[in-house]
Amino acid sequence: MLTLALSLVACTGGTLPSPGGGTTEGLDSELVYDLDHLLRVEIELPEQDWDALREQTRTLADTIMKEDCQAEPFESPFTWFEASATLDGEHLPRVDVRKKGFLGSLSADKPALKLDLGEYDEEATFHGVRRLTLNNSQSDPSFVTQCLTYATFADVGLPAPRCSLAQVTVNGEDLGLFVNLEPIKEPLLERLFGSSEGNLYEGTLADFRDGWTGTLEMKNNEDTNDRSDIDALVAAADADDDVLLEELDAVIDLDAFFDFWAAEVLVQHIDGYASNTNNYYLYADPSDGRFHFIPWGADETFNGGGWDEEEEESTGPDSVYASSILSWRLYNHPEGQARYLGHLQGLVDEIWSEELAGERIDRMWALIEPELAGEMLEFVQAELELVRRVVESRRADIDEELADGPVSWPWGLRDSYCFEPVGSLDAVFETTWGTLDTEDWLNTGSSTTEISLEDETWPVLEGGALAGTWEEDTVLYLTSRLSPFELVIVYLALEEDRVAPGDVELDLDQAFGALLYMDSRTMDDFGLLSYAIGTLRFDEASTVDGATVEGSVEGELIFF
Repeated sequence: MLTLALSLVACTGGTLPSPGGGTTEGLDSELVYDLDHLLRVEIELPEQDWDALREQTRTLADTIMKEDCQAEPFESPFTWFEASATLDGEHLPRVDVRKKGFLGSLSADKPALKLDLGEYDEEATFHGVRRLTLNNSQSDPSFVTQCLTYATFADVGLPAPRCSLAQVTVNGEDLGLFVNLEPIKEPLLERLFGSSEGNLYEGTLADFRDGWTGTLEMKNNEDTNDRSDIDALVAAADADDDVLLEELDAVIDLDAFFDFWAAEVLVQHIDGYASNTNNYYLYADPSDGRFHFIPWGADETFNGGGWDEEEEESTGPDSVYASSILSWRLYNHPEGQARYLGHLQGLVDEIWSEELAGERIDRMWALIEPELAGEMLEFVQAELELVRRVVESRRADIDEELADGPVSWPWGLRDSYCFEPVGSLDAVFETTWGTLDTEDWLNTGSSTTEISLEDETWPVLEGGALAGTWEEDTVLYLTSRLSPFELVIVYLALEEDRVAPGDVELDLDQAFGALLYMDSRTMDDFGLLSYAIGTLRFDEASTVDGATVEGSVEGELIFF
């Protein structure tokens, strides 16, 4: 299969036939996902609607800051707004636009967007395409890893969305470069599988084990809402070793899954299914009822993976990710491990091409470079060079690691991301803006802090309060002495324009809160006790040097 796929890629320039035998979409739509063309997108909508769209968001409090966070799909906070759009000069007077993203890609300045060109006129398309997904590339500063990743999956013969680059303008403001990604909707399913009738699920922090399927969101067939196929996969993943592969192959295309798993490892998809039970689609092919995985959310790939630049060492294997139930069960199964490693080696030996990947990067860079200037150009170029180094080293890294045989995976299954409350925090403070430079942390400003942590109520702590800008962060420190050599610090970070009278939510979006301890003998060696969620209230506040900053903090202490 791998050799055949490689020869087909060479002949077609990267467009593969469907793994399920489906027909390809008309050539017209290929223009929308042409890697040598920068799609120009101009959107116009009332300014008040644009402001409302930009500010819509989801927070950790909406998603994983609750003990039952995996009980059901995460609710979308995004709504559609009527707009007009001009695509490569072709004007569509009425379209719908909304914000998109989970947590890592959210931005009010450069929101990722979805466009529905046919909401008001079902015949309205752009080169046959009705819907556009425009990713802001916030976690992909090189702008090239997403398209490179999906092209690699297609090279292997796996179902994957098409991808190109776009430049987006809203109400005359240039928002910069975006990644134009094919939505995983009916047209993609028809193109790749020949039918869109099967159940389609989006996996967000979801796995096939008890208590982990709630966030698998059914994206079609909602009227029937028959999730018995997921129940069957959960049961197969729990089968005894002697029948595990047989049971799994009855509900998923197991050969295709081994390829998918190996491809995730090759491209270092650290936020994908095998590594993080995240960012994937699952489609039940109507031809045999078995599931196929489709990659998604590939904005943290080809970035060094588990490499720690500061320590100059790897924090995990190069040749396997096994944090999900399927990858973990199969890697700990003798035949499953052998088959996985065979697929990985076949992919590295027969499919992976540094030359082809480099050519794709060059094609994208030819579009990216003219759109950038100054420090931004230098920054993106540096990020792109990191991607090139990873591309050049992946084969050698994997081969070197496997030279002595399969590596162990000692970490087991991924734990739940649901936050667990571990205590409470109440504090009042008063200080002046610009006091971060002081060396007297305990006697500058004032604070009184009450803490309950792990069922233990601490003595009331009294100390100082500091406020100002440190590097690029706007922060407050509420500092108290816990012991002769230990300081406790309530650390609060927020955007500068939120330092004003009123409430700011400690939700890791509007503001970040944490409870730290520090060795006062060295004034470093910070340690994390917990995160804090709740409300930061400013009774008086300003970022003018010497201005009074006073208020209170109330909330829960959490850990995950």
